[in-house]
Amino acid sequence: MFNSEGSGLQGAVVMDAATRTRTRVHGLQYAVAVLAALGAAGPCLLLLTDPHMSGLALATAAPVAVPLLLARWPMAFAWTCLLLGAVLCLWAYVGAMAGMIAFLPAAMLLLIAPAVGPRPGPFTRRGRPRHTR
Repeated sequence: MFNSEGSGLQGAVVMDAATRTRTRVHGLQYAVAVLAALGAAGPCLLLLTDPHMSGLALATAAPVAVPLLLARWPMAFAWTCLLLGAVLCLWAYVGAMAGMIAFLPAAMLLLIAPAVGPRPGPFTRRGRPRHTR
């Protein structure tokens, strides 16, 4: 139960500041997600002037901000960006006649957000040996 000094629990996990910062999404990925949210806010504000389209515009633009809440979990951030980007691409195609095509740039930014940044993304294998000839 206690370690040899008797000062604490054995096997307790203590996270320091360096460990916590390593588990966050890279700043460039977060910036692209912020640009996607801002890119969705523009068409949403334009479509809010039409009383028939305001609910549809809000329902389309609101989920784009969800990845911003997942900055501490890189894998959840990446999957949410990819899922929302794909759904928003399909919705932009289906709702093109209703003005939803304006959300296509935000969808494209969400699709590339997990891939940008200098460190390996959550979908790359780490520690894979390089084959040299």
